[in-house]
Amino acid sequence: MTTSLAVRTDEDLVIFDAGSGLGRLSSEPLRRLLPAPERPINVFLTHLHYDHVVGLSFLPALWKNPTVVHVPAGIGDGDGPEALDRLLSAPFFPLRFDELLPAISRRPVGAGEWQLGDLRLEARRQEHPGGSLAYRVNDWFALLTDCAYDPDGAGFAQGVSVLVHEAWSSEQDDPGGTQARVSGHSTAGQAARLAKDAGVSELLLSHLPPAENGYYNQMLEEARAIFPCTNLCEDGLSRSLG
Repeated sequence: MTTSLAVRTDEDLVIFDAGSGLGRLSSEPLRRLLPAPERPINVFLTHLHYDHVVGLSFLPALWKNPTVVHVPAGIGDGDGPEALDRLLSAPFFPLRFDELLPAISRRPVGAGEWQLGDLRLEARRQEHPGGSLAYRVNDWFALLTDCAYDPDGAGFAQGVSVLVHEAWSSEQDDPGGTQARVSGHSTAGQAARLAKDAGVSELLLSHLPPAENGYYNQMLEEARAIFPCTNLCEDGLSRSLG
């Protein structure tokens, strides 16, 4: 399953990225995360690559709540809310964006800070082909995915309870992370160094490459040697925040 992360507050649901993992909300126990039908659901995208937006096509089967999709704008060529018209159109998909749900809208999002109900959100631009956004919610968690290693990211994630950071390779195979940087990604060791510098409580390695479990274990060992409180993201993994 590709990246999708849900944050459930007392009444509302906020989702970060709409990868294929979004489909997990169709079954228990994750279906219990859905709020009351009249409550809006906000979806924030880090960028518009297929593995992070394919789940938008699942929306008609997942919920009927009013939904706002926040689309990165001004960080790469051709991005912005109107880009979803190209993604959701014939011959690739039978429904247009505004046909996905009874009440659905889209808004541009870029680097900055804002308030969403009781949540304090912040976004930061990252180095990745076409650009991407990192997100932070309160002091609860930060999501840094599809990004080349950037030491300044530690300041953005400083002191959060959970850092969700991509790990596309092991430094045993990519010394210094040279190849990872070329593709706009990070190694497991780089993610761990950033977690250590940021003083987070836990690091979750996400956006893992297609690989056998043995390679994931190698990445995990590499990260834990630098930042012991590291775990792998798995489908359905949950944490209590706040």
